[in-house]
Amino acid sequence: MELSEGRITANEVDFAYLAAGPEDGPLALCLHGFPDTAWSWRYLLPELAGAGFRAVAPFMRRYAPTAVPADGRFQTGALVADALGLHDALGGDERAVIIGHDWGASATYGAAVRAPDRWRRVVTA
Repeated sequence: MELSEGRITANEVDFAYLAAGPEDGPLALCLHGFPDTAWSWRYLLPELAGAGFRAVAPFMRRYAPTAVPADGRFQTGALVADALGLHDALGGDERAVIIGHDWGASATYGAAVRAPDRWRRVVTA
């Protein structure tokens, strides 16, 4: 399955992302770590799509081609807000899963604690 590229605004940041899978599938949000990018998920996204998920891997704030945020914030709290904003902007619901690695794992932990009702599963590495 091929990956598509897209852009979406969430938490007042213009995010670039890679995606695979049906538009109506439950969201699988994959958050990369440092010094990785969304391309780190290039092998997992098609597998998740094959399982029926709409798998999306954004380029996190501060990582091109995502915009540099106007507020200049890069703390964990901003990453958590981004994950929650992406959940909303991408049409996530209670069936969504969130997967984070390294720096993305910190955002994943925070998003799971802050809004546990949004995630069916939480996976970190």
